[in-house]
Amino acid sequence: MKAIFNSRIIDTSKPLIPSSNRAFCYGDGLFETIVTGPDRIDLIGSHLGRMERGCQVLEMDFPAVLTEEYLREAINQLAAENGIKGSMRTKLMVWRNEGGLYAPEESSSNYLLECKPATKRFFRSAEEIGVSEVYHTHWSPISFAKTMNALNYVLAGKEMTRKGWDEIILTDYQGHISESHIANIFWIANGKLYTPPSSTGCIEGIMRKVMKELAANTGIAIHESLLSIKELDTLQSIFSTNASGITWFKKLEERQLENPEEFLTPILKQLLRP
Repeated sequence: MKAIFNSRIIDTSKPLIPSSNRAFCYGDGLFETIVTGPDRIDLIGSHLGRMERGCQVLEMDFPAVLTEEYLREAINQLAAENGIKGSMRTKLMVWRNEGGLYAPEESSSNYLLECKPATKRFFRSAEEIGVSEVYHTHWSPISFAKTMNALNYVLAGKEMTRKGWDEIILTDYQGHISESHIANIFWIANGKLYTPPSSTGCIEGIMRKVMKELAANTGIAIHESLLSIKELDTLQSIFSTNASGITWFKKLEERQLENPEEFLTPILKQLLRP
């Protein structure tokens, strides 16, 4: 496969980074996953905005070349290089240049852009979601962003696999629903739509942001609300959102849930191009 490293086309089968790479040694970097295609609305600008904001928090230079126009052209170039047609899943990574230990000596950065086919349906179902007994989120100045240190999510994913679930919910340290190990969480209760506030430490997902904006356009209010795990039996529906789309869950730890498609139809019509 071909990728773009600092504006150069490279072959991903060849070694790219030295052992002193700060993303490898310290997780000192950020990434964005962007799904584009003929039936998707364009969210490239929102992804770049979150990454630039993350770079500011990390006091790391955001590569000036990464404009919306450049990224669209680069994605099209990689699609042609790799023979990809239709929807694509693009991963953009930015990390700090080598130098220093925990305290970095550099603010300059590198970037890498990779593209693969995106095959998931935008709106889909999964069987069962459960709540982690061990892993939690916490708020920090960088918790809104996707960082290259994802061990908490990796370990939650291992717990999910052991328990035979399709997804797992992480709570904050006060026992409030925060997010899943790969997505933001929404729920419907008493005919109203909710999502956790960013104070729980959840990533401020781009699809989460767009859902809130488009819901407002249709007169549907999305309430940012704290939900205790003790209140889960009051929910009608649970679904998650990330760059690939929306997943609703048929069961919450064996309790049956409702399909939210009818409720979400006004929003779905805006999310997908006709």
